[in-house]
Amino acid sequence: MAGGGRLLGLDGLRAVSILMVMASHAAGTQLVGGSLVPLGAAHQWGKVGVRVFFVISGFLITKLMLDEEVRHGSVSIKAFYVRRAYRILPAYAVYLGFLVALRFGFGVDIATNDLVHAATYTTNFDVERHWFVSHIWSLSVEEQFYLLWPVMFALGGRVWAFWTAVVACVVAPICRYLVVKALPVELDALVWQAAPAVADSIATGCLLAFARTADARAAAGPLAALIERALVKTRATPLTYLFFPTAFFSYLLEDRPTVWTLVGVSFSNVGFALVVDRAVSSQSDPLGRLLLHPWLERLGVLSYSLYLWQQVFLRQSYVSGPPAVAFVSSLPVSLACALAAGAASYYLVEKPILRRRPRSADR
Repeated sequence: MAGGGRLLGLDGLRAVSILMVMASHAAGTQLVGGSLVPLGAAHQWGKVGVRVFFVISGFLITKLMLDEEVRHGSVSIKAFYVRRAYRILPAYAVYLGFLVALRFGFGVDIATNDLVHAATYTTNFDVERHWFVSHIWSLSVEEQFYLLWPVMFALGGRVWAFWTAVVACVVAPICRYLVVKALPVELDALVWQAAPAVADSIATGCLLAFARTADARAAAGPLAALIERALVKTRATPLTYLFFPTAFFSYLLEDRPTVWTLVGVSFSNVGFALVVDRAVSSQSDPLGRLLLHPWLERLGVLSYSLYLWQQVFLRQSYVSGPPAVAFVSSLPVSLACALAAGAASYYLVEKPILRRRPRSADR
């Protein structure tokens, strides 16, 4: 464990994920002076980065609840919601306030419908939306997870929660398949964004937490032991990090929707879980030590605020706007602006608010 209860390796992994998202948004943009950024097909990287975030969230939230249950004999739904609210809502409210100011103060064409979906964390069901709110789909998925998961965990216990995660891993690929096969093409974004179609990424992280916790594994039964052998006992080799590049091969199956939706995405989810387990279990190899590099860890700490604000600055179409806007949206200026906005959000909003979190929430 790192200081403050942080798991070693996770911040570095968050940093890698946010860099992949930012690279996907910067692909095709211009450098100052006019030449194009040579990132090629980096637009696919963002999908990988977000799904790694999902696996990390499922793993970390479930681990914290399992630890809380051991310490106190139960999980407090109220304390969980208070912790999440202090962690997530202040920075998010500032970003939403910025969007409202753009909409009503400067005439930016952000539809009121988009703002309503963003305010209610339902953007993952809003297929046609403004770029400034487009990335909120993933935050919506996570908030829906935060809303439901602790309730099932607290009311049904760890065994019920375990089997809920198993069911999600089975049902989500079927939902992806049905979205691809049954819905019109203009709604195909739902295969990446609708909670039922992406729940297995978070659920895979949840199962990893069960597999790594001996008493929870024993309570869940033989399937949990099998998952432990699949996800945890393979950590002996640093080659597990190769699941990052192999995840991209799943996208080669997109023209074969049956294989891709039912198998390809699930395969990469398991790969990401192996990477997460390796990252938090061993820092002795070169890749593990890299995740502990101070700059990567700092970037990982900023990842939430940076994810919120990078959307404003990293976008190809800005280069056709007024000269000042084109300059700000050209690399490396856009990257510097995104980092500055993310850092300001973290140090001026997130940290001060977290210091005021009530002690009763720290079970």
